[in-house]
Amino acid sequence: MNTVLLHFFNENKAFYSVKKGAIGIVGGMGPAAGVDLAQKIISNTKAKTDQDHLDQMLFSFPKTIDDRTDFIIGKTNKNPGTSIAEIILKMEKAGAVVAGLACNSAHAPQIFDQISAILKKKNSKIKLLHMIREVAFFIKKHYPDINNIGIMGTTGTYTVNLFDLIEEFGFATINISKEEQHLLHSAIYDSDYGIKSASSKISHKATSIITEICSKLKNKGAELIVFGCTEIPIAYNRQDFEKIPLIDPGLVLARALINEVAPEKLTTWHHQ
Repeated sequence: MNTVLLHFFNENKAFYSVKKGAIGIVGGMGPAAGVDLAQKIISNTKAKTDQDHLDQMLFSFPKTIDDRTDFIIGKTNKNPGTSIAEIILKMEKAGAVVAGLACNSAHAPQIFDQISAILKKKNSKIKLLHMIREVAFFIKKHYPDINNIGIMGTTGTYTVNLFDLIEEFGFATINISKEEQHLLHSAIYDSDYGIKSASSKISHKATSIITEICSKLKNKGAELIVFGCTEIPIAYNRQDFEKIPLIDPGLVLARALINEVAPEKLTTWHHQ
């Protein structure tokens, strides 16, 4: 993997720079999601040698970024957007020209707007992609006949109705009940069987819950389901559920990042 893991950074001088500009990834939200995004950039890039791949910077500093859902639901008043913006500015100084956040919940308005405000104040020129809008563009392009979109995600994304943004593109969103959301959230966060607690092997209970929620969304009329949490596709690596397309926003973001820096290197998308 040609991903640059920058665990040390001199505030006055970047020790790594690129001539053509690199892709920046804000990881650590959780850590596996950042690595997953970096890998998806690699697997969606046309390349025959190491040198054909694109430069990436993965900044994975989980201790510096407070939990996004905790902030959204009021468990903490420390906005993680501040730390995220500081990381993006460091990546820009090191040579990144475009950046993506490996976390759906980080795109909640109260977090993303904080990031944007800080970048603007610092006169940043880096282009920060918005994962949720990229998902809308993607569905519109590749699934033009689909209207009803089922949404799965953290309680943070659920609380702010984050994916309602895609309704601006003419879609209708279908959400799960509060009880179903509580169950799904446990599949992500539970300290015993949740996806975030699994360093390697994903529990059967977590995948069973995801299957159950997919089934409920299908019964509610979903024609396509968006996995609005970067951890869900890691645990449930499938392209469809009973012929219903499953959309991984991390994959969509990876392709959008490639398209920003080297569109000629983006692989052809093959969908169901």
